[in-house]
Amino acid sequence: MSDQNINLAVEALKAKDYQAAERAFSEQIKVLASDDGQYNLVSSYLGLAKVLSDDIDGLLLCRDAASNEVFDGQVYLNLACAEWSANNRRRAVDAIRRGVKIDAANHQLNRACAQLDCRKKCCFGFLPRGHKLNRIFGRLRRRSGQPVTVHQLLFSAG
Repeated sequence: MSDQNINLAVEALKAKDYQAAERAFSEQIKVLASDDGQYNLVSSYLGLAKVLSDDIDGLLLCRDAASNEVFDGQVYLNLACAEWSANNRRRAVDAIRRGVKIDAANHQLNRACAQLDCRKKCCFGFLPRGHKLNRIFGRLRRRSGQPVTVHQLLFSAG
């Protein structure tokens, strides 16, 4: 098991060659034992590559990897990206929040949290957050600007 092989697979993912990334992560997962420290990380990358290749079963892989992870925030970032790609905004934000709780020093997670604007101030402060007007205007405010992509969440610098 080599970190270099994982880095090459991540580079394929970064280059948007999802099939090559999926093959590389699949090969890596075959040589890892399920109790290996990097198993959840590689499994989450494999799931993300599958989701980006339009295989929705990859989402289950990401969720499973995150459910077993207690140290590595990257696993939660991969889950958030898979959920975001599958248009599950709420689950993506939840995954980022859980990731920040276990790995507060992860700069990518913190940047992704800022990009998704995990929680903004209510539009109408005198109404409850769940009120219909606050929800409608909150969605309108959120939709303004450029849409956030999976690659921005994973690989944006600074």
